[in-house]
Amino acid sequence: MIIEEKTSKMRSLSDFENATFAIVEGMVYDEWVLKLLPEAHFHYFRTINDCLAALKNGDVEVFPYEDVMLRYISANLHESFTIINIDNVNVKVDDYGFAVNFNRPDLKKAIDDTIAEIKANGIYEKMIKRWFPKVGATGIMPKIELTGKNGTLKLGTSAVERPFTFIVGDKVTTGFDIELAKRICSRLDMDLEITDILFSELIASLVSGEVDMIGAAVIITEERAKKVLFSEPYFQGKMAFLVKL
Repeated sequence: MIIEEKTSKMRSLSDFENATFAIVEGMVYDEWVLKLLPEAHFHYFRTINDCLAALKNGDVEVFPYEDVMLRYISANLHESFTIINIDNVNVKVDDYGFAVNFNRPDLKKAIDDTIAEIKANGIYEKMIKRWFPKVGATGIMPKIELTGKNGTLKLGTSAVERPFTFIVGDKVTTGFDIELAKRICSRLDMDLEITDILFSELIASLVSGEVDMIGAAVIITEERAKKVLFSEPYFQGKMAFLVKL
């Protein structure tokens, strides 16, 4: 069943059977769409803005993306778009994880231990409320001391995944994933260096050693897990459609 927000009108999956979907290169939303709509068509673009422009111009009919992120995107659009939420028991909710190289099981353990700790001590719930508020704007990054005693940890991210990772003010990268990365560095007594990378190039940058870990609402998949070592999931994403009215 598909429920269209802003109205009470119901729409069925059959409305999208032959639709053309905009997909950001390197993302796996096409795989998710094909689980629902085997006859769907796709056009691939380098950035989210390219996808939105194609939707606005009528080159594509749907932009499938994560529900939380679509809410922030649509809130800043002047054009007449609406979000269509998907409620289908046959569609798996996707797990997001940080990733490291296979030769860094120690770093994976530090990430996993951090995730477990913040879920146990209540910090995780505070992060959810801070970065995914039901109303109003996202919160502000809390002060997290990074000593740098053990060097610097390099994070690769794609800072267009609001509220997971995005840029504010004077080119300051912030968001849920950035706070998580800082908490990992705090556990390791390390400083954090952030590199903004196109999403499609994140895994390649990690494999090449350009960065030590990546985090940008990266969905854990079997195919990606052949190339990198994923942490335990830290968030479950729900997919949605953005369409033009």
